[in-house]
Amino acid sequence: MGRKGWKDEVIETWIGQVRSVAYDMENIVDQFIYVVGKNNQKGSWRNYIKKPLSLFTIEEIAAEVKRVNQELQQLSESKDRWTKPIDGVTNIPVPNYETERELYFPGHDDSINDDELVGTDKNRQSLIESLHSEDCSQRIIAVWGMGGIGKSTLVSNVYKSEASKFDCRESYKLEDVWKTLLRDLLAKDKKEFDAVTMNGTELRVELRKILDKRRYLIILDDIWTAAVLFKIREVLVDNGLGSRVIITTRAEEVTSIAEDCCKIKVEPLNNHDAWLLFCRMAFPKTENHTCPPELQQCGIDIVQKCDGLPLALVAMGSILSLKTKSIKEWRLFHNQLIWELYNNENLNHVEKILNLSYKYLPDYLKNCFLYCAMFPEDYLLHRKRLIRLWIAEGFIEQKGACSLEDVAEGYLGELVRRSMLQVVTRNNFGRIKFLRMHDLVRELAIFLYTKENFSTIYDDTHGVVKVGLNSRRVSVLQCNNDIQSSIDLSNHVNILVDILVN
Repeated sequence: MGRKGWKDEVIETWIGQVRSVAYDMENIVDQFIYVVGKNNQKGSWRNYIKKPLSLFTIEEIAAEVKRVNQELQQLSESKDRWTKPIDGVTNIPVPNYETERELYFPGHDDSINDDELVGTDKNRQSLIESLHSEDCSQRIIAVWGMGGIGKSTLVSNVYKSEASKFDCRESYKLEDVWKTLLRDLLAKDKKEFDAVTMNGTELRVELRKILDKRRYLIILDDIWTAAVLFKIREVLVDNGLGSRVIITTRAEEVTSIAEDCCKIKVEPLNNHDAWLLFCRMAFPKTENHTCPPELQQCGIDIVQKCDGLPLALVAMGSILSLKTKSIKEWRLFHNQLIWELYNNENLNHVEKILNLSYKYLPDYLKNCFLYCAMFPEDYLLHRKRLIRLWIAEGFIEQKGACSLEDVAEGYLGELVRRSMLQVVTRNNFGRIKFLRMHDLVRELAIFLYTKENFSTIYDDTHGVVKVGLNSRRVSVLQCNNDIQSSIDLSNHVNILVDILVN
């Protein structure tokens, strides 16, 4: 239900109730495993269930099962009652990023203007060199990186300057691409085209005929899976004329279709370029876009939160350009930054762009990803420790003859390839050693896992912190005093994450 685009508060409340019951079910299973495990140490469990335990008994577990079944029945009935009025409107899962973008922010262009390009010179030059290589065979060029990193902006800039050097050139979002491509090409030749009368095979044949005689440049923006790209490649004939195809993607897997020399990874901006871009947006009318001295520290703090992400820097700089140039105003914006991302209509497209990557994660990766946000900001995640914590939490499923450690390492690799985690260092054998989360991605993950009662943070740096009663886990980031006795840890999972600082 989380993928269906429902924004109704009643539905969200229902989902929260289901999640709470699911946690209760997990507890019951854990309790039963405990009872059976203790019994296996002493004899037949059939005899043992008659003996009371200090924590719980089989009879108590049976009563809990009965209660949960009753709650499930009630939730099932309430779902049919609450969701029926809107079934015909939004009961179809959003299939892809493009549809979702049109659904939530129609007409919004998440790229930035060419005159706002900062720190892209190296990638821009690499892209241009790949386009004009002396190799006359068809070449696929992949530009990849996390959402909001500036992939589309980079490609669009190069397209504007270099497209005239190709016989035909088109730039597309991946939706009905064959029909759109064929219609545009035939329109340039002043030929009629009726997409309704042509099936997929006929479209591919006709496209191959047209492209076979031309040196073409085609851009496919925001490809999510390699499988889709392989289908598109069926019509991209290699005619030996030096044709080029540029794709942008968030997933490293998709880049496998390109040669190593044609893969361009867009990294976050360094501190200097990030500050420069932010100031251009925040002080557009100031000479040299100079930040007033009294706002400099607050501005630096905001830029650090963006962690080199151009989309966020542009959005936040633009918002601040409209605000009063006062320390109080800017500090307030910084302190409620995540709230602004979710509630400010001029900023929430940043949140949606970043959260799409989470939304379309496979279910088995979501808990693993959210768990990483329980660590402190800029914390270096050690591969071995993280994998063992995932296994202890039960996030890792057995797959064939593979060990749980191998499966978990595969999950870790998937998160890296999907640009959800950043590799900091590798060991001498090329294996990941330390990772980190992008600051903004972590903040958004915290918002998500708080909303889903996945976890809560205990940090008493600035006073007493209340831990949510329904939260599944507690992450202790700062504990200057004893954890408040008012916290009932019986509602939390049996593992208290000991991430202690100082």
